[in-house]
Amino acid sequence: MKWKADLQKFESNNYSGSAELLEQYIELLLYWLEKGELQSQKDRAALVNQVRKLQETHKNLFVLIHFYNQVIRVANEEKENWTLILLDFLRQYKEIWSNVSSRLAARALSIIDMSQKTILTHSQSSAVKEVFQQFPGNRKKVKVIQTESRPVYEGRMQATLISKLGYNVTLVTDTGFTRHLQQINMILLGADSVYRDYFVNKTGSYAICLAGKNAGIPVYVLADSRKFWSSLPAQRQETGYIEARKPAGEIWEDPPEGIEVENLYFERTPSSWVDGFITENEILKPAQVENMKSIL
Repeated sequence: MKWKADLQKFESNNYSGSAELLEQYIELLLYWLEKGELQSQKDRAALVNQVRKLQETHKNLFVLIHFYNQVIRVANEEKENWTLILLDFLRQYKEIWSNVSSRLAARALSIIDMSQKTILTHSQSSAVKEVFQQFPGNRKKVKVIQTESRPVYEGRMQATLISKLGYNVTLVTDTGFTRHLQQINMILLGADSVYRDYFVNKTGSYAICLAGKNAGIPVYVLADSRKFWSSLPAQRQETGYIEARKPAGEIWEDPPEGIEVENLYFERTPSSWVDGFITENEILKPAQVENMKSIL
C-alpha cells in the first residue's frame, strides 16, 4: 500500500512546524483518497490505525490531537460510502484551517511593531514565517537573529526563508543569541502546545524566554486556537507534558563509554514569562490562558 508508506513518513518528521506538518498530511491523504486508492473496509481500518499512530508519535503536538479527535469519529464509521464521507470532512477541515497561519500573522501585525526592530526567533514555525511574509514595512531595516535549533537544525530552514524575503538575518547557535541581547527588541516564538500555565516548544525556548524576561524584552508566542489545552477532550486536558528520548546518535553517533547522551526535542517554559499569546482571534495574557473555557 503506497499510500500507507507515504503517510508513515510523517511519523519521523521532526523539522516541520506542527501546523505545517498537519497541512502536508491532509494534502497527501486527500491525494490518495481522490485517486481512489482507499476503498475497502480493510483500508479504512488501516487508515484509522495510521492516524492514531501519528498523534501518538507526536503526543505534544496539539494540532494533531485536535485533528485526530475530529477525523477519528468520521473514519470509524463502517459505512459503504466512508471514503466520500471522509473526503467531505477533510475538505471542510482544510477550508477552515488552511489559512489559519495567515489570519494569525495578520492579528500579530496588528499588535506588534516590527519596524526597524531586531527580532529573535527560534526553531521553525509556520506562524512566525507568515508574520515575516506579511510584514508590509521596509524589510531591509528589520534584523532577525535566528537560532539553528539542534539537533536537526530546522532553524536553518527558517533563516533561509526569512532571508529570501529580504530581511537581514544572522544565524546563531542555540545559546549564541545572548551576545545580541542588548540589541534585541522582541522575541517571536511558535508553540507546539499551550497548557494552563506553561507552553511546550523546541528545546532552547526556556533559556530564550528566561533571558528575555530578565532583559525586559517582550516575548510573544504565536499559536492557533487548536494548540491550547482547552481544545482537547476533557479527559486529556489535565494530562501533563511527557516526552520520550530521541535517538542519541542525532547528537553524538559514537560517544565514549560511560557517557549518556540525552536527546529531547521539546521543553516546558512557564507562561508567566510570556507577554502575550497571539492566536488567530485575539491576544491572551497568561492568566487568560489558564482560565480558558473548553471548546470541546
